[in-house]
Amino acid sequence: FYSSAVVFGLKGKFFFWELATLIDVMLLGHWFEMKSVLGASKALEKLAQLMPDTAHLLKGSEAKEVKISELKKGDRILIKAGEKIPADGLIVKGSSYIDESMLTGESRPVHKKLEDKVIGGSVNGDAVLEVRVEGTGEESYLTKVINLVKEAQSSKSKTQRFADKAANWLIIIAVTTGTATLIYWFFYGPNLAFAIERMATVMVITCPHALGLAIPLVTAVSTSLSAKNGLLIRNRTAFENSRKITTVVFDKTGTLTEGNFGVSLVTVTDKNYDEKKIIQLAASLEKNSEHPIAKAIRVIIPGCLFLDSSKKPFQKGPAAVEEYKTGKNK
Repeated sequence: FYSSAVVFGLKGKFFFWELATLIDVMLLGHWFEMKSVLGASKALEKLAQLMPDTAHLLKGSEAKEVKISELKKGDRILIKAGEKIPADGLIVKGSSYIDESMLTGESRPVHKKLEDKVIGGSVNGDAVLEVRVEGTGEESYLTKVINLVKEAQSSKSKTQRFADKAANWLIIIAVTTGTATLIYWFFYGPNLAFAIERMATVMVITCPHALGLAIPLVTAVSTSLSAKNGLLIRNRTAFENSRKITTVVFDKTGTLTEGNFGVSLVTVTDKNYDEKKIIQLAASLEKNSEHPIAKAIRVIIPGCLFLDSSKKPFQKGPAAVEEYKTGKNK
């Protein structure tokens, strides 16, 4: 208002530059904040994409392909090997290894058997499962996780709330001080233009524009870096308090290590066999298994010829690998 009055004839100095800078700082802070929210939203979109579009609904002994939106609690669904699980549920038939890494962070496939719970969005291993649906839509585990993160994004931490209160008080102080300055110099100054110039100077200097950039910038950087590293912030206050943590406990495999199994040493105890033959036997035993350790054994020697184990069907389960010698089961 003062700068506009100067344009139309009032004696004094322009303050357009100061006001424009103040507005730019506020908008820049808001842009940083929105950018961080957008980065976290992309991470949420990736979570939502974990769910498949369709499911195999069992009607008697037949499986019918339906949209997952048509599933309801109590339905029985068929999940083939390698497929994504379309809904939360309980296994009613079969057992398999389930990849839950995108949901729980567990790098290794988790063995699931009869009556165990499975999470929608996780990936089935090498076996066929029948599952009874327990949670779909808003009741599913994945949807609850997404909603929790969205709530966290819209909420403010203790520091942010304190900064907002401080900014409000500083604005009140700035306006009060500016008004007092105007009144003082109006009575004791040379003229009105001098008083208004002093008032505008005080208000621009005391306005808490730094808070408009500092807090959103910290929020933007922390939220963006967390999302890029697979960490979705559910509670901003807890995230801020993490600076007080003194001890961190890690799951070793897949966190501190890559989670890729491999054979580091082969010990031969029978003089009738050499190391290559032992590896061939072990790889042949595991050739039909999709277990991570089985895969690690098979890739020790590229192009390794498997022994003929087709005379007896392959069996899976705890300690189910059977020993055979020179192609004959024993």
